[in-house]
Amino acid sequence: MMTLLKLIRLEWRKHRFARNFVGVGIANISILLFIILIGITERGAADYVLANYHDAFILIDTIARAVFIIFAGSLISKLIISEYRDKTMNVMFTYPIKRHKIIAAKLILVFIFTFAMIMFTDILMGTLLLAANQYYGFITEPLGSAALGQLVLKYTISSLSAAAMALIPLFFGMRKHSVTTTMVASVLLVFIVCSGFGGPTMSLNDIIVIPLTLGAIGLWIAALSMVRLDTKDVN
Repeated sequence: MMTLLKLIRLEWRKHRFARNFVGVGIANISILLFIILIGITERGAADYVLANYHDAFILIDTIARAVFIIFAGSLISKLIISEYRDKTMNVMFTYPIKRHKIIAAKLILVFIFTFAMIMFTDILMGTLLLAANQYYGFITEPLGSAALGQLVLKYTISSLSAAAMALIPLFFGMRKHSVTTTMVASVLLVFIVCSGFGGPTMSLNDIIVIPLTLGAIGLWIAALSMVRLDTKDVN
């Protein structure tokens, strides 16, 4: 465990991971502006998405998941796919460290970062929504502590499943060590999971079995990538 933690810290410093928070900041500002735009342009509509807390929070969570699943795809491309393509991964495999631990450290870093950033965005945007509603009153229904607790639980489960399914593009990117393929797979995954089919607040993610299944597939792919280290992927 200590070796794995050291590897994670090494990956953090090696790739100057803190720089990604600049991208997170830009992403959150963009999400906020997008939600404000929706709130202004659609106000008064029969299906106004910010008319109640349920629809508003689903919209926030859907956008956050979409943005950071793609963000995770870029991290996988940088930490894993590019290093395979540029042969720097083979150099790392000469270290006296088990190969699967090297990959595990990278994937754990991507998973934790993705989960944390989705949760952070959900909570930040939800807090801003509540604050704005105190002044403008566009949502009239009350939000009790019990409902708020259920909301945080739902956010947590949604963020965990999204962080796990964000690992799925690794499978496609590793076919030919292609960054482009990895990013395309991330975008397609977002279209499949986050696109609305019954309005802006309905998506496949609302069918709980689907995100949980995709999350399990993402974790399985992560495990498979470590199992295959001694065969095709190393050559």
